[in-house]
Amino acid sequence: MPSININFILPAILKVGTEAVISVQPIPGVDQTKATIHDLTLTAPDHAPEAVWTYQRGFEFSDWAFSFIVPESFMFHGHSSLAIVNFKISAGGQVFQTPDNDIIIVETTVNRPPFYVTSITPTTIQLDAQSTAQVLVTGTSLDKAHPRCELAGPLPAGATITAASATNCTVEIKGSDASVPGKYRIILYEATTQDTFIVPIDINIEEKSPDPKLKLLSITPDVLAPGDSFKLRISKDVGTSGWNDVHIRVVQIDEASGRTSNVQYGNINPVSNTECSVDCILPTAVKVVLNEKATLKLFAFYKRNWVNVTNTLPLTLRPDPRTTKYTVSTCRPHAASKQFIKSSRFLFVLNGTNLDQITSVNLGNAYQMDIFARRAFRIQCRFLTPPNDIKEGLYNFTIKYNDPQSGTEKTEVLKNIVVQISV
Repeated sequence: MPSININFILPAILKVGTEAVISVQPIPGVDQTKATIHDLTLTAPDHAPEAVWTYQRGFEFSDWAFSFIVPESFMFHGHSSLAIVNFKISAGGQVFQTPDNDIIIVETTVNRPPFYVTSITPTTIQLDAQSTAQVLVTGTSLDKAHPRCELAGPLPAGATITAASATNCTVEIKGSDASVPGKYRIILYEATTQDTFIVPIDINIEEKSPDPKLKLLSITPDVLAPGDSFKLRISKDVGTSGWNDVHIRVVQIDEASGRTSNVQYGNINPVSNTECSVDCILPTAVKVVLNEKATLKLFAFYKRNWVNVTNTLPLTLRPDPRTTKYTVSTCRPHAASKQFIKSSRFLFVLNGTNLDQITSVNLGNAYQMDIFARRAFRIQCRFLTPPNDIKEGLYNFTIKYNDPQSGTEKTEVLKNIVVQISV
């Protein structure tokens, strides 16, 4: 019958009622999720094997590890006893057996751990050889825990308890100790009696990799109007994990005028492990009246940390080409005397469409006006200085406006509106 090799059994010295962890070497060709553990026994010297009834029948605890509880029948073997551990694993029609050389020490005093644990925060930590992580253990009687504890998992590791109180304590784990990633459980020791307690909550230790650096490669197209779609290409440096752990938070456009807009964006579409693309849309709510230089910025997370994005990209914003040019349909008054037009109460009211495109109004070529009230359908303006030298006659307005088609400021004479100045 093929054999099973045991890596370790923790704690090293067991008491009756102690929960212990057994870790075995992976069996080639066997899927641990489909393996069944059975026929677990402890055998004292010169005694028949004693069945262990309370143990996990599968590797739910961790990779190739399971737990069991030392049965009360060992109370009758004197103060302490050696015991041979035997069990079988069945998988895919094959049965594997432990050899008779895995021995533990069982003290026949009863294990009475005073602890009760309700939570661990966080349950996932990242470590490398130079780093240290802390987890907060919450429960009861934790001030009675020994300052040293153990981690049971792929490779046994020591840890330190700090800041212990009755309701919580901090377990400090060094990456140099817990050097193998995987699922672990904390083994607490009562400071006086050395009774043990395996915290029934997994800690997942991940290998800490350096956070990636992202670089913006291109925007296509790089001239955008409100409502336009574009593709953003991004790269990340080699040696980090895939794109699944990169999460975009903000794609931002800073206009030269000082306005800032957030871009609508979709999912990351990986092209390779080092390059991806993101489909984006410049929202229609972005107000663009002239062609304007702008800068695109990216803000993203890698797992739970902000990513270093090493650059920005230039682009040009243009007005929505579907916007029509302004029109002026009427002017009030269209006739006035020189005396009235010089008064401080005088003003012109122009009605039409898209009048918010107008930036400057002159009567004729010489008389500059102040636009003091503006709507898309109406503007009101008055002379900046009284037109004391104005002569009677017919006048047109000279208009400066932001042309939505070219994205530039243009000047034209408003030929369809004529104002008559009389004596």
